[in-house]
Amino acid sequence: MPTIRRKWAACTAGILFCLTLFASTVFAQTSKGMVTGTITDASGAVLKGARINLEPLGKSTLTNERGEYSLTGVAPGHYAFTVEFAGFQPFRKEMDVSAGQTATLDVTLRVNPGSEQVLVFGGGAQDLMQAADQEISSANIVNVMPSSEIVALPNENIADATGRLPGVTLQRNEGQGEYVQVRGLDPRLTNVTVDGVTLASPEVTINQVDLTTIPDNMVESIVVNKTLSANQDADGIAGSVDLVTKTAGARPYFSAESTMGFTPIQNTRYIGKVDTTAGMRFGASQRWGLIGGFEADYNGGGIDNIQPSPDLNPDGSTTPYYDKNTQRVYRMNEDRWGLTSTVDYKMSPQTTFAAHFLLSDFKDFLDKYYYEIGPKAQYYQSNQTRNPAIGTLILDGSHILRNSWIHWGSAVSRSRFENAGGDPRAEWSPSKLLKAYDAANCVYTGTPTSIYRPTWSAGCSFPNSDSDHDNFNPENYILSTYRTTSGQAVSLNLQEWAGMGMNYHLGSHSATFEFGGQFRNNHSFEYAETPQYNYFGPTTGSGAASLVPFQTGFTYDHYYGGTYYMGPVTDWNKLTAYWKANPGDFQLDVPTTREGSDSANFDLINRTTAGYVMNTINWPRFSLQTGLRFEATQVHVHGYYVNPSAGPYGNGTDAPTPIDNGSWGNWVGTTPETTTQSYVVPLPSVQARWMVSSMTAIRAVYSRGISRPNPYDLVPYILDNGAGTSQPRYSIGNPSEQPTHANNYDLLVEQELRPFGVIQAGYFYKQLYDPIVQTYTSCSITGSLCNIPGSDPGDEAQQDINANNASVSGLEFSWKQRLSTLPGALRGLTMMANYAYTNSHTNGIPGRTDSPSLIGTAHHSFNIEPAYTLGRYDVHMGISYNGAYNYAYQWFNDQPNPSNNTAGPANGPLGDNFAYPHLQVDAQAGARVWRGLHVIVNGLNLNNEVFGYYNGQPQYLTQREYYKPTYSFSLRWDSNHEK
Repeated sequence: MPTIRRKWAACTAGILFCLTLFASTVFAQTSKGMVTGTITDASGAVLKGARINLEPLGKSTLTNERGEYSLTGVAPGHYAFTVEFAGFQPFRKEMDVSAGQTATLDVTLRVNPGSEQVLVFGGGAQDLMQAADQEISSANIVNVMPSSEIVALPNENIADATGRLPGVTLQRNEGQGEYVQVRGLDPRLTNVTVDGVTLASPEVTINQVDLTTIPDNMVESIVVNKTLSANQDADGIAGSVDLVTKTAGARPYFSAESTMGFTPIQNTRYIGKVDTTAGMRFGASQRWGLIGGFEADYNGGGIDNIQPSPDLNPDGSTTPYYDKNTQRVYRMNEDRWGLTSTVDYKMSPQTTFAAHFLLSDFKDFLDKYYYEIGPKAQYYQSNQTRNPAIGTLILDGSHILRNSWIHWGSAVSRSRFENAGGDPRAEWSPSKLLKAYDAANCVYTGTPTSIYRPTWSAGCSFPNSDSDHDNFNPENYILSTYRTTSGQAVSLNLQEWAGMGMNYHLGSHSATFEFGGQFRNNHSFEYAETPQYNYFGPTTGSGAASLVPFQTGFTYDHYYGGTYYMGPVTDWNKLTAYWKANPGDFQLDVPTTREGSDSANFDLINRTTAGYVMNTINWPRFSLQTGLRFEATQVHVHGYYVNPSAGPYGNGTDAPTPIDNGSWGNWVGTTPETTTQSYVVPLPSVQARWMVSSMTAIRAVYSRGISRPNPYDLVPYILDNGAGTSQPRYSIGNPSEQPTHANNYDLLVEQELRPFGVIQAGYFYKQLYDPIVQTYTSCSITGSLCNIPGSDPGDEAQQDINANNASVSGLEFSWKQRLSTLPGALRGLTMMANYAYTNSHTNGIPGRTDSPSLIGTAHHSFNIEPAYTLGRYDVHMGISYNGAYNYAYQWFNDQPNPSNNTAGPANGPLGDNFAYPHLQVDAQAGARVWRGLHVIVNGLNLNNEVFGYYNGQPQYLTQREYYKPTYSFSLRWDSNHEK
């Protein structure tokens, strides 16, 4: 480690020396000139993303949304001015630039012969060209998905779309993408931004952003930065996902879409969506631009879910064995809407101002029904009412001078999570007769039809003719607990930044020196209440709170394809009405309520101040960017330490435990706690690009990144899961948790294709120091949060801590090309394909002697997206594969107390928890029937792919759920396609 640190310090010093040397030449430059203009096609439509080059200076840029470009800091002289845009004939002109003057050169490009089908104002083809040019011209290694590609396939949210990019896999929830994993790393290591501004996470306890909150058609493009420059937030060891908001183009634009569909599950469930976007430029010289969009969707899908509990086989073999099975039915009632708008003002050709706004809300409501089959039957219902929301407002400006430029901005981002205390839930216990019957007769009977469908005795897994012994008789269960929730979690980001770049020459080579700073203040807090009530009402007779008075009319005869049986289910509204009408039958469980509520509440302020310097030098075929960023972080956390053993009676109160429906005393088990952290980190970076030929380039990148702990990790909380009922017994915070640092190395070869496309192939390697992992720690350690009266010497706690180090490496390949040179009807083909291989190791996990893979590392992932567009018709198919990955560490073989070691081998039924491989097939077909009106049909999850988790090996399943395909029909109007 000292050797690595010395090398890193020497590298940093070298970069600082180079930057100082380059900066010293900036102020000695002679007066420069500027070249500006607009690039259009023959119809007058502007070309966004056209590449402008000025040789032999080596200066280049891309045109913006209005087809405009600016080349600043051009030394007086004679140059070759060129314009390139895939599908069009290159443009070249000799020109002179004078000192202190602005040369205006507007260019009209003509379509290449044989490429006349490329309509500049027509969506997909142009977007593909622009995305390829942006990837090729970017200083960073990036992957770009334009808006037309986002909507070309049925995505449930913005995460699903992002998951189709190279090296990106998804953590899924309820059948849709939730968090993105870039290059096989935990979602916490990926930063999510809107127009480059860090987005506040609605789940304030963690850093990663739940992208199910944002509809899929809210942005102009998705840009995944796999390397970061010094002028970007460094919170992205894996990378950064930037959601680029829409900007008004030169032509007025309007689109609208309405979608209806269904899923053939649970007696048929329905979906629907509407969205619209409108934008235009107006005012003198079209200086003002305004665009806005709105989308609302409803997902009434369903999920068939089983969650068996694997265990060591009593006969000592590796044959799968399970203690119980939880049979689940989820019925979705999800409403999501989003609103976005951008206003921009062009004061002059060199000065622009803009305001960007995005707001989205996701009512992730589900009714969840559970039957537990095994030696102890149980029924419970969960009424999920998660309601995350995200909003951001960004004000920014840029000013281009002859020899320099300035950009600045201010942003506020607020996210909130309603009902943050958890899902309301009610549990029913079995009658004495049913409990005795299941304990004696409900046994695991193996996997006769499939290793993925374990079975139990027919007398307990299907209706029993003896009603007293029937697990699905609603009279055999009595309400035991009722839990509700209230309150919210909020995260507020305030961010300010400014930067300045100065163009200069190093000999005959153009260069740019940039410096700037940023301040970000994040205030996150959660104040929620999760009261739990114990039922003490009648247990027999007509007044008993069995399942009977709360039943719904829902029946489901084909649950899990008929392999399992789903009994009657309950109505949460009826149960809530009963609780309100019969307060005397319920007693507030004070210790459980206070533990669950107080330990989850916290208040955190995280301030980050950053400054950077960056220098870029351009040779005719080579460019070099060096940068150094400093980030100073100050964290202040206020949380609550909950000791369930406090007080004179060891129950957290000042009174004995009540009997039956008596009252508790005063709660004395909660103590406010405060912790602080501060640190400064230097983050150097070097990015080099060598143009081997006019269409082939090689990139090499080194950068250092940081990933900060999740906010809730730093809270000094303790949660008692109950003695003898759970392993580990406690969950605890870690106020001393440190950020993760990484050295990142990248090598990429990219080849432009004609008529238009790009192939990229690359290798990456990351060295992580102090990676954050979840592990089990002993409560016998002095100073441990769980070393409290009432804990046993053998008790353990689940805690996030820093391991020693880790590494991840991988290969990435991507190909996107419009195959318009093929003969006849084949010229409408487009192919987009990508593949990624990743491998990782984690060292120094307390309690383990091995080096498991990092959380989130899928060895293999790929996407294949063939498309066909010709004339009025277009067809798109998406095949997306995410390999298995480690989801949670739960196998330990080197605990301080050997009796706490995990039984069985690492790949056994008690091993680490993994996500199953996921292969999903989606398709969409459309036809333009009149002017801009399209008829579209699509299918989502056409292969009915399973989603789930397993322990150790795939045969030891812990969850497998099905959603069935979703079929939909849409009408879409798009003014870009009017004829």
